[in-house]
This record gives sequence, C-alpha cells and structure tokens, in this order.
Amino acid sequence: MSSSSSLELNKIVGAILVAGIVAMVTGTLAGMLVKPHHAEHEAVSAGEGGGGAAKPAGPAPIEPISGLLANADVAKGQDIAKKCLTCHSFGKGEPAKVGPNLYGIVGNKHGHMEGFSYSTAISSINKPWGYEELNHFLFNPKAYAPGTKMGFAGLPKTDERADVIAYLRTLADAPVALPTQEEIDAANKAYEDAKAAAAAPPPSSSSAAPAASTTQEAAAPADDSAAVVALIASADPAKGQEIAKKCAVCHSFGQGEPAKVGPNLYGIVGNKHAHMEGFSYSEAMKNTPGTWDYAHLAHFLLNPKDAVPGTKMAFAGLKKPEDRAAVIAYLRTLSDNPVPLP
Repeated sequence: MSSSSSLELNKIVGAILVAGIVAMVTGTLAGMLVKPHHAEHEAVSAGEGGGGAAKPAGPAPIEPISGLLANADVAKGQDIAKKCLTCHSFGKGEPAKVGPNLYGIVGNKHGHMEGFSYSTAISSINKPWGYEELNHFLFNPKAYAPGTKMGFAGLPKTDERADVIAYLRTLADAPVALPTQEEIDAANKAYEDAKAAAAAPPPSSSSAAPAASTTQEAAAPADDSAAVVALIASADPAKGQEIAKKCAVCHSFGQGEPAKVGPNLYGIVGNKHAHMEGFSYSEAMKNTPGTWDYAHLAHFLLNPKDAVPGTKMAFAGLKKPEDRAAVIAYLRTLSDNPVPLP
C-alpha cells in the first residue's frame, strides 16, 4: 500500500473516531441538560411500572416548621437572610428599604411597620405573623398573598425556612415563645389532612349529590366537602376575599351593611341558613334546617342549586376545592367571634 493510501486511510479512521467521541459527549451533555428536576415537595411520583400517576386533586401542601424551630440554626438563617438585604433592613429602628424593616415581625400583625406602604394583599390579612404563616409566605409569597409587591420567589427547602424564621424570631426585645407541643401537633395534623385532601381523587361526575327529600332534610355535603374542610385551616383569607369580589354584585360583606340582591354575609359561618333578619329568602332556603357549618358551605359553594334545590341563588359555583376553602376562610373572618377552625 502506498504512503498516500495509508495517509488517506488514517484520515478516515481518525474522522470516524472523532465523530464517535463527539456523539458520545453530545449525548452525555444532552442527558445532563434535559434531566428532569424534581421539586422537594412532589405530590405524586410515577410508579415503577412506567405508567403516569394521577394528578392530585388539590395543591401540594407545605411542610410545617413548628417542630423544627427548637433545633434550627439561627446563624445559618441569618446567612440565608442576607439575600433579603437588598429590600429589607433587620436592625431595630432602621428605616425601610423597598420592603419594610423586619425587626419584631414574628407574632406581629401583617402590616407591622408603622408608616410603610404595604400592598392591600398584605395589609388586609387580619391575623398575626405566626410561625406557620411565615412558613407559608417564605415558601411562596405570591401564593400566600396574591397581589403582594414581594418579588422574592421563595425558599423551597423546609430546613432553610425553619432557620430563617428562627433567626427572625431573635429580632425582638422579647422573642415570641417557641411552639408548644400542642401547636406542633396541630400544625402536623393540618399538614397530614392537607396531604390527604391533595391526594384525594376529584369527585366523579357521575356521582351527583342527592336532592333534598320531601321532608326537607338538609342536603348531604358533596363528595369533596371533607377535602375542602381539611384545607380551610391553611387557606389564605386574603385570597378568599379576592375571589369573593365576584359576589359583591349580589352581596354585601361589612357588618351592618344592607342587603343587595342577596343577603349580607357578615356572620354567616356557623349561623342558621336564613341568617339575615328581614331578608326575603326563598322557601327552599328558609326550610333548610341546620347551620352554615364548614361542610355545608363547601357543598353550597360547589353548586348552590344542587345543595339547596329551589334557591334563588344564580351563581354557578366554585369548582376548585382550594378556592372554596379560601372563600370560607375569608367568610369565617366576618364575625365578632369567628367559629373555631376545623
């Protein structure tokens, strides 16, 4: 074989080797780039058999931090919180930046810094910044308070949220007491209930709720009423208030406000079905026994005409369990003495 032929053969073999190496490297890089990233709180994973798992009925619940605070790393929380320094100050008496000063936030009201211009999404939340409220907010600010000015994407890792909240707790003249065992148990139970509700299959379209009988027995709650009730304790009243704006055409919400097409809704939770004195309710509503407990509100908001056949209510209903839970959580606040959470 001539030297020129050998040279050509070497070129061909070299080209094949280079092509093989390129293909191998390209395949490896492609696998790395498109490898799926699994969220920390993935609700349902695919089975080993290869079939896709059914989607959960509700949103994935947020793991509580109450039981982690006693052993949380305050120094690590302070270090993580440095990423917040662009928008917040932490020292006592320091001025606000884009966001409010955070000294004394734990246990304080949501709009805690006097003189700061909070969004309505935050200032309208009528409860303190408890440990689990901060936990939910730090997980996803925009989901906790839709409409908030907060641009932070959130902390997906539970231990990091616990560390940051443990640090925030120290920013006080008299730090709030750590959660009691009873409070830890309550937070864990709410989480387990929310997990069960999120994993529950949606109600079958073929299993319609039974109509009221001729004896005017109370309508049975819809199939997913229990799931909705389980979500109420962790639901966001501010989100419920936002959703309830679509009801303002027919209803008033403030204490003592007059009725519109429909009755005023202040004090409805736990009250009798025809709760507003002087309002002209339908016979169907007046003859419905029992009270507006959480389960019956969940059923009614799903489909008013199915829950109380003959009602004058023209609203088509709220199909998402989490939306109904949020609205009921908001309605619960419309009271001088709110009914205990489920």
